[in-house]
Amino acid sequence: METNPLSGAGYLLQGIRLIARPGLRRFVVIPLTVNILIFSAAIALGVRLFEQFLATLDARLPSWLGWLDWILWPLFVLVLLVVVFNLFALAANLIASPFNSLLAEKVEQMLTGRPLDQGSTFASVIAESLPTLIDEIKKLLYATILAIPFLLLLFVPVVGQILWFLYIAWVLAVQYSDYPMGNHGMKFREMRRRLGRQRGMSLGFGASAALLSMVPVVNFILMPSAVAGATAMWVRELKGANHYQGATQSRVATRCVLLVIDHLSGRIGGEVLAGPHAGRALDQVPTEDLVEMLDACYTNDPESAEALEVYLDRERGRKTTESPRRRHAETAHTPIERMQPEEARAILGIGPDAGAQEVRGAHRRLIQRLHPDRGGSDYLAAKINEAKQVLLN
Repeated sequence: METNPLSGAGYLLQGIRLIARPGLRRFVVIPLTVNILIFSAAIALGVRLFEQFLATLDARLPSWLGWLDWILWPLFVLVLLVVVFNLFALAANLIASPFNSLLAEKVEQMLTGRPLDQGSTFASVIAESLPTLIDEIKKLLYATILAIPFLLLLFVPVVGQILWFLYIAWVLAVQYSDYPMGNHGMKFREMRRRLGRQRGMSLGFGASAALLSMVPVVNFILMPSAVAGATAMWVRELKGANHYQGATQSRVATRCVLLVIDHLSGRIGGEVLAGPHAGRALDQVPTEDLVEMLDACYTNDPESAEALEVYLDRERGRKTTESPRRRHAETAHTPIERMQPEEARAILGIGPDAGAQEVRGAHRRLIQRLHPDRGGSDYLAAKINEAKQVLLN
């Protein structure tokens, strides 16, 4: 299913917010330090070599051509932005790759609340440095070989430059997405296939990273931000709904909201997945902001609106009357795709090996707790019933 390219840019912005969280800051230090050192060294070296070039040029040209310096310096700055901040980004990623994998792991744990099967430590990162560097070299070779046709096309005016930028965007999407995917042992070919299925979003993410890499100072935080953003994109878009499964929890995901229902207590929590509060837990967002988000969802995302209504009703005590705006949005809204089995298992809180008896048992427990007649909601009851039908049909 193709995704809006703007959503890729949104995940990069979410990554910038994520690295500022207290629980992640210490995992950002090493990638950020490497980035600053690499870029600072690249800029210093580039300026020194260019000054030497100008001194040699001035010595050979007549004095009346001294005005050329005023033209060459802006051209040099442009080349520095385009070449250095893309070429040296590859070197920075190569050096910091073991620590980027650790950062991706911690971001995923923060977003999902579940650690990876084998958590990494700084000691294990050092031990795995050589295999990780080998993987980085493979990615570098892939990017180099793929670049050949695009370099030839650069001679085509306008079209060649556009294609080259799209190449850079794709390579950056592959580069940063490999960290969270690699943590799950995903092969390079499968990783590219998943990104290809969401090509618009992937190119939007990579294009945003390419543009930020040319912004002075901001490019210093690009690498950790892109790693965090790519991890959020992996969790929400690329990993699939199976990451929502849990033994005592049900998870219902819409475009803007993830609801987490505890089977034992009946409490509802979750996370905001899109918008200004993306990445924040629902219980950390003020009610007024959630109401504002609800009003926006009425217009173009009725399913997220219903999920927010459930949360506001159950956890904030704010009843929402039927909105004419929502009825209009629901009427004009395109039909929702059929629920996939992975999503159905996530809603019922059962594993992939669950049989028909377990499906019925999970459905019975949840519907008893969340039925509208028992203080639940029509929305959640419909989701639970649909999940049962998908898995038993």
